[in-house]
Amino acid sequence: MALKYIREEAHYLVKKVISLSYNCLSSDEFLKILKDLNDSSIRRNKEVFSCIIFKLLDEQTHFPGYSYDVLMKLANIYGGLIEYELISDPETLKNTLQLVMDTLKNKPDSRMFDFGVTALNRFYERLWGDCEEYFQSVAAIPHLKSFPRHIIEWIEDHGKHTPERAYDGPTGAQQSSVVLCSPTGLSAVKTQSVDLEEFDFEGIGESLTDKDKIVFIVNNLNAKNLREKCDEIKNILKEEHVPWLSEYLIEQRVRFEFNLHALYSDFLDRMNNEKLNALVMSRTIENIQMLLDSNTTNSRALLKNFGHWLGIITLAKNIPLPFYDGYLNSLLTKAVYKGIERLTCIVPFIAKILVACAKSKVFEPKSLWTLNLLRSLAELHKQPGLKLNIQFEIEILFKSLNIELGDLKSGQI
Repeated sequence: MALKYIREEAHYLVKKVISLSYNCLSSDEFLKILKDLNDSSIRRNKEVFSCIIFKLLDEQTHFPGYSYDVLMKLANIYGGLIEYELISDPETLKNTLQLVMDTLKNKPDSRMFDFGVTALNRFYERLWGDCEEYFQSVAAIPHLKSFPRHIIEWIEDHGKHTPERAYDGPTGAQQSSVVLCSPTGLSAVKTQSVDLEEFDFEGIGESLTDKDKIVFIVNNLNAKNLREKCDEIKNILKEEHVPWLSEYLIEQRVRFEFNLHALYSDFLDRMNNEKLNALVMSRTIENIQMLLDSNTTNSRALLKNFGHWLGIITLAKNIPLPFYDGYLNSLLTKAVYKGIERLTCIVPFIAKILVACAKSKVFEPKSLWTLNLLRSLAELHKQPGLKLNIQFEIEILFKSLNIELGDLKSGQI
């Protein structure tokens, strides 16, 4: 099993690409990262790469709940894995090619057909030299005419130079053998084709478990349907599923979806589940403590996310932080003594927490508790040699709280 920090980094990158937030990765950016990791001579990078591939292929179980845009990003990635020959394991390559083949057999006006075509578009030109049997299988799909024109023309052009082979293409729910190419293109692996049923997104709840239903509902959550969706979840949420839901919210949603923190906070308010709130807080603190003990670029980014989230579910709601009084000041003081690297981690974390004070009545910007922290940050800001990015974090915080940094420095507040 991969080490925890390897799994964590792989999980972070996968979630970064399947997100549609402003700072998400594009499919091409993600594939570039994968190529760099795979080409690296560093063992750790190789392990992260392997873990990402495993997680990517596992994502197909979540296809029903993804938006069309996310599904197309994943299609580009699956196709890119084949295009750039990033899958070296024959069995994994076979399964990936089979997934594309199965989706291509869906109805031409379906989401999954679009997935298959988008993926195929990344690697179809490789079929001729390396995967002729797979090429024949694609060419034999009954609704080939529904494919993009350039793919049809390419298949027709190359088909003229290929001896016809018997192919018993599946009809309806029938199964047939499809021969897939190996990573080297030198040998063929035979596997069974299984048609993917067209997803019925209107009635999908009937065939899913309660957990799947909840994931599907959360995927479609927005400010306008919050009341309705929370009522739906309340109707199916069992007591034993509450710990799972808290973990899902924190690890799969809050951790990566910075822009949706306010929505998830409103979700908790609307759910009004004391046990869920307690577990969410507990998991939030666990993540923060773990990230404070780490010191990587990814962990610093995640720590900022959790700082923002913590502020929203506490200070913005007039609830004290779940730390002893003076904890943040102590954290900042220790960081000053440890040096710039630690400050780069701690200052953005504290700043993101304090942003929530703008919405608080108890911890509003000019309250004694908040001013005490702001003065410490203002004092730090004027220190010579402080990195610009740390200064910038402090300046952004003061601007968001509508306080002039110079006023605190001069003691006017």
